[in-house]
Amino acid sequence: MVCWVMVWACFYPHLSKAQERCDAVRPLPGSASGYQQRGNRCEGLYVTDVGSQSLDVVSFTRGSPKFDLSAGGSLRVSASTQTSPVHIRAVAIPPRTYYRMDATLARGAVLVWPVGAVLLPESLSANRIGVYGWTGAENKKTFIPVQIVPQGSEAAAVPAGPALLYVQPSFDADQVKWRWAPVQKDACSVFQSWKNAIESPVDAGWPVKINLSQLPAGLNCIEVAANSQRTPWRTIQIRVEIP
Repeated sequence: MVCWVMVWACFYPHLSKAQERCDAVRPLPGSASGYQQRGNRCEGLYVTDVGSQSLDVVSFTRGSPKFDLSAGGSLRVSASTQTSPVHIRAVAIPPRTYYRMDATLARGAVLVWPVGAVLLPESLSANRIGVYGWTGAENKKTFIPVQIVPQGSEAAAVPAGPALLYVQPSFDADQVKWRWAPVQKDACSVFQSWKNAIESPVDAGWPVKINLSQLPAGLNCIEVAANSQRTPWRTIQIRVEIP
């Protein structure tokens, strides 16, 4: 089964502009909703092979996004970084939901995301959508936390929350651990001790939250590991920028 979420962005000064090109993602054949360029973004359904057991980043935000699915409402997505541009990606968190949206923000730009187009009719609430940003190449990302607030005159006054990283094991996980190290001379320094990310086992596809609020500002390395009785340790190592 596949699901699709469409994200519309409006064109105003300092807002996101059109994507220059789309990634080599296989669009769903014969579907007008296949992944393709759609104005200021690349978005739609795609075909994917069944992957191996893995850990994936599905969201990296400033605080936990909270919004109501109300007609006429919009969300405002922004990213604070010293580097430009920032790539934005939205994914659906539930397993077997093959959807992607990609947009690129210039430094200081924002993405306006109306909820009435698809989020409202499909009841895709905040806990079913993951959003993150990154700089650098696709295969060498530096993850950037994004802030998502309701669009409106009060949006700029909403304080930024802690940096929250969500990882998703594709398998039932008995243990999920993480550790961090500062980046020094463009390399990971000595890692700190492992910390538990969960207190009890989680089902496959369950997003695991890691609060990075205690990390120092700047570039840091994050390593996450997960296992179960049937699955040996799977690890990912990423680089994040903490505002």
